[in-house]
Amino acid sequence: MRKFVSLSTKIMSLLMAFLLVASGSLTYLWVNKNNQDYYVQQQTLRAQDQKQFELIRDLLRTRVESWFESFVHFQANYSDNIEATAFFFKHEFDYLQLNWQINNLWLFDKDNNLRFGTTSSTPNYVFEDVSEVINTQSSISHIRCAEKCQQQISMPILSNSGEMVILSISSSLLEALAALNRSTFAKLAILGSDEANSKTIKLQNLVVKPPISFANKQFMEGILSALPKNLLLSQMLDSGHRLASGDNIYLLNLLPIDPHLDGSTYLMFLHDISEASLAHKEYQAQVLMISIVVVVLCVLALFLMTWQFRRRLLLVAEQLPLLAQKKYQEFRAHKFAKNRFFVDEIELLQDSASLLGEELESLDQKIEQNTRELENIAMYDRLTGLPNRNMLNHQLKKLLATMKREANKLTVMFVDFDKFRKVNDTHGHDIGDAFLINAAQRIRGCLRDSDMLFRFGADEFVVVFLEKRIGKGATILATKLIESFREPIAVNELLFYTSSSIGIASTEDSSVLMDDLVRQSDMAMYVSKDSGGNKYSTFSHVMQKAVLRKVELENEVRDALERDEFSFALQPQVEIASGELFGFEALIRWCHPDRGFIPPDEFIPLIENTKTMLEIGYWGLKKAFEILQKLDELGFTGLKIAVNLSASQFLDPDLLPFLSEQIKVFKRDPSQIELELTERTVVADIDQTLDTMQQLKAMGFIFSIDDFGTGYSSLAYLKQMPVDIIKIDRSFVSGMSDNNADMQIVSSTIAMVQKLGMQVVAEGVETAAQMKLLQGLHCEIGQGYFISRPIPENDLYALLPEKLQFGVWDQLDKLGANPNLPSY
Repeated sequence: MRKFVSLSTKIMSLLMAFLLVASGSLTYLWVNKNNQDYYVQQQTLRAQDQKQFELIRDLLRTRVESWFESFVHFQANYSDNIEATAFFFKHEFDYLQLNWQINNLWLFDKDNNLRFGTTSSTPNYVFEDVSEVINTQSSISHIRCAEKCQQQISMPILSNSGEMVILSISSSLLEALAALNRSTFAKLAILGSDEANSKTIKLQNLVVKPPISFANKQFMEGILSALPKNLLLSQMLDSGHRLASGDNIYLLNLLPIDPHLDGSTYLMFLHDISEASLAHKEYQAQVLMISIVVVVLCVLALFLMTWQFRRRLLLVAEQLPLLAQKKYQEFRAHKFAKNRFFVDEIELLQDSASLLGEELESLDQKIEQNTRELENIAMYDRLTGLPNRNMLNHQLKKLLATMKREANKLTVMFVDFDKFRKVNDTHGHDIGDAFLINAAQRIRGCLRDSDMLFRFGADEFVVVFLEKRIGKGATILATKLIESFREPIAVNELLFYTSSSIGIASTEDSSVLMDDLVRQSDMAMYVSKDSGGNKYSTFSHVMQKAVLRKVELENEVRDALERDEFSFALQPQVEIASGELFGFEALIRWCHPDRGFIPPDEFIPLIENTKTMLEIGYWGLKKAFEILQKLDELGFTGLKIAVNLSASQFLDPDLLPFLSEQIKVFKRDPSQIELELTERTVVADIDQTLDTMQQLKAMGFIFSIDDFGTGYSSLAYLKQMPVDIIKIDRSFVSGMSDNNADMQIVSSTIAMVQKLGMQVVAEGVETAAQMKLLQGLHCEIGQGYFISRPIPENDLYALLPEKLQFGVWDQLDKLGANPNLPSY
């Protein structure tokens, strides 16, 4: 016999206990996790400060060393001996001070004897640095602070006569601090202490040292005076310090300015984290407020439940008529769960009512269930639960009919996610489905109650709404949607950063076809996507003409592939020092049967992101293998062919299997195929790019970076990428003869790339003067009109025997590049 327990006692006891434990636990975990994330962010910022300072210092040091080495060696009259070099620095010191921020300069011979100096007395540390350079035969750099802080660089330089001299330079830190300020967005100050190597001194005892502006010095001194008096230097070095000053909150990070020296001088980074701190406090306040609100609401709910217990007998009586009306959903909504161990009076009555309704409900249940499933299949998307394309057509018909009676404007907005395919390819379709569910919820959160959202297919969504004809709700909503996806979408502890491309089409004409309206918004969306994504576009008839032209051209390109209208023109690449033929760069050509020659700049941009572009890319790779085979048959072996790869082709999953198959078919050494990438291709998806490059490199292919120096991202990844060849852009080569800046860029690039173990190709060589300069700079390979214009493939095989004499390109023989003739 089960014991009788009052309903109010059972429910109130269990739910109140659960509520208090759950609410307290979740609030504690939530706040604690938020604090941990906040601390980790500050530590990450500190690590980034140190990494940026070391990187900028090394870059400036490398630039100064490369410039001085190149500048001395290129001045032939001053690099024969130490006296000539000293004479050169004496006369050029004003130039170095003005253009390179050089404060002082000393020149020593290999026995540590001072041969030239710009100061009346030479500091002892200069002699110490020079001795270290002589012993290690390598350059060193230190930052030293006396009256003001300077970077001291000492380097060995070998004169043309073979004599080693040591150059010691002191340069200002202003450029390094300015670069560091731009990269970290932090205020900077150099702090010093008279107590060397003492980590127990208080931070307020440090003083601000130059170089620093007067206004910045006053600000930093004010910050130091606001620090706690008991704050030790060692504490700042270990974990930094957060300082509240007025309405602002700052994060102070302290780094030794030169860890190799006495450690009495430090670089302080001052980050304004007011917004982040305010957001952190507001977030914690919101967490506490939510917890309080939840507790209050639950207590109120419990009160209402107990109050309702006394009325449940009446509710059970009201359930019975619902069965006769076939309102089974309402009947089940009043049903409550039973307790395993206790029973009360209302449960007994409910059991009787349930038995009475079971037979009636079973008669209609299957019919209603099947009806709902058919409706959902026909009109709703199973994944997101949103209305599907069929429902979209149905609603558009209704809205167009409504427009006949009211002066409204109907707007259709087509939303597509940029690079959604990467989510499926990388993490699988289950993660992709979860991504779409979350994305649909985020879109829904930006809409009004009257707006309608549909899933059109894949990662495409459609928003439909009516507004007054003068309304501007479409652009406002599009902007709101784009902004909403700046925050990542979380799926199973994964964060996906995505963006959306939106197309807008509106009409005030109720007679317009709904399919035309959807197609117009889809067309505008693709314009946004082709423009780089993360934006919206409004449909116009000019846009329709452009799309039709693109489709027409894409069809013509596809037909051209089938009719074999494409061919390669091959531009020779020669070794500058010897004149020997190194290989060719393959340049695509299209000879249209009606319009004649069509430049690549006209059709490549229009089909760049289409399937046709991939087909042309694979045609080009296969064609390169065929050309190499033909050259081997004619006796011209060992040559290389450079083939351009687009970003879409390089990231295509079929690229590696295709190249592997071509190697087997042609039995060709992969190192004869040079895969040429642009900086845009490299940074499109750096992680996948590096992985693909490593796999192709393991197969034996070689890589080159085209138009080097015109982008901004490749330098950051150059050390990571298995690149073999760097191609200097023609814009720098063409200005070498007249522009000293271009000359220095080309010189520095050649020196840097060769130190990294790569070859250099100079593009756009058009004059003998450029050829001579490149030979003097020890550039390995050149190509351009001065050597040869691109040669059509059909003419190449007959021309090669005439142009090559013992492997040397004929044009260069006439110019003196033959090693048997005098060099330039």
